Amino acid sequence: MIAVGTLLSCSNDLDKVAAVEVPASGPDRVTLDAEYVYSDSGRVTNRLWAGRIEEFAARDAQRTELSDGLELDFFDRYGAVTSILTARQGTILQDQHRMEAREQVVFTNAKGERLETERLIWSQDSDRVYTDRPVRVVRGKSVIHGIGLTANADFSRYRILRPTGELYVEPTDTLAPDAQAE
Repeated sequence: MIAVGTLLSCSNDLDKVAAVEVPASGPDRVTLDAEYVYSDSGRVTNRLWAGRIEEFAARDAQRTELSDGLELDFFDRYGAVTSILTARQGTILQDQHRMEAREQVVFTNAKGERLETERLIWSQDSDRVYTDRPVRVVRGKSVIHGIGLTANADFSRYRILRPTGELYVEPTDTLAPDAQAE
């Protein structure tokens, strides 16, 4: 019995390896399962987590794309979480000092009130959030629908621009007529 063997060798063709190019429109940096903590004068103001973060540094298109889920926590001056924003995707536009959250956006405040929409913009300069899309706000027993909303960053005060639905008001609520007369 004769055994015939062949010797195979592997080699890297450096010209072929060099030919692999990253598209110019691709991200400059990709980070998976990342958490960023933002502070102002040594005080934590926000914490951002995202499943995938793509940073684009091109001068005419500088932005950060967030995907695979995101969570943005807002903190008060004592370090307590005041509101939580979650979404499936988002974009941070550094030059414009704003973040846009998209797809299944949920914004919850410390009182348990919950905003649901498909697009919400956070303006870091004014510390406001807003949308021009349909919204649903769950407030205890009440569910309010509408088109458009503006709010402060901790979602403790908000205004639905074109509301619809019914609102149940507890006698002790600040919206109750008796409570406003005080």
